Amino acid sequence: MNPRRITVLVAEDHPVFLEGLVARLSAAEDMTVVATARTGTEAERLVLEHGPDVAVLDIEMPERNGIETARRLRTAVPGVAVLVLTAYDDDERLEAAMDAGVLGYLSKHAEPDTVLEAIRTVAHAAMFFDPSLTDRIRDRLRSGSERYRPFRQLTDREHQVLALLAGNCSNETIAERLGISPKTARNHVSAVLTKLPARDRAQAARMAREAGVAPRSG
Repeated sequence: MNPRRITVLVAEDHPVFLEGLVARLSAAEDMTVVATARTGTEAERLVLEHGPDVAVLDIEMPERNGIETARRLRTAVPGVAVLVLTAYDDDERLEAAMDAGVLGYLSKHAEPDTVLEAIRTVAHAAMFFDPSLTDRIRDRLRSGSERYRPFRQLTDREHQVLALLAGNCSNETIAERLGISPKTARNHVSAVLTKLPARDRAQAARMAREAGVAPRSG
C-alpha cells in the first residue's frame, strides 16, 4: 500500500515563483498540491474548502499577509500546519510568525530539497526553521513557551524519550535515565514512532535534532 500523500496549498502572489514552487512540489512522489492562492484572503478560503495538511504562505501578499493569515488559520483550522516563506531576515517578522503559531519559517532562497523537507517536517506537527535562524529559534524555544514546543502531539514523558532518542540512546539507557522498566521504555519508544510518525529510531532521532530537541548522549 502506498503511503498517504501530503496535501499542500500554496499561496504566493508572484506568478513565476508560484509556478516554479508548484512544479517542484508536484514532482515529489509524496505530495499533492490541492490549491493555489494569490492573496491571504483567498488562501484562507481555500484552506477551509480543501483542508490541506500544509499551507505554504508567502509572508507578503495582497489583502492579508502570510502572518495574519496564519494567525486566522490557527483559530479556524487548527489542524493545518503552516509554513511561511520569506525573503526577509529580520527579527520582527520572525517573532510575529512564531506568535502566529507557524510551524515552519523558511527563506524563499532555500534549496528545493530543503523546501520539501520543511513541508514533510511540519506535516508531522514538528517545527522546521531556516538553518540560518537556528540560534534565534532555539533561544525562543528555551523561553519555555508551550506555544513553540515541537511535537505537541507527544506527552511530557514521550518528549523525554524523544530527547534521549535524539542522543541515540538504547531502550536500556532510556529505562535507566528515566527510572522505568525496559518494557515501559519500549512501549514509550513505540508510541513516539507512531505519533511522529517515523519509520524507525534513526528517523525519529533525526527529526528531533532538526526540530531543536536537545540530544542527550548515552
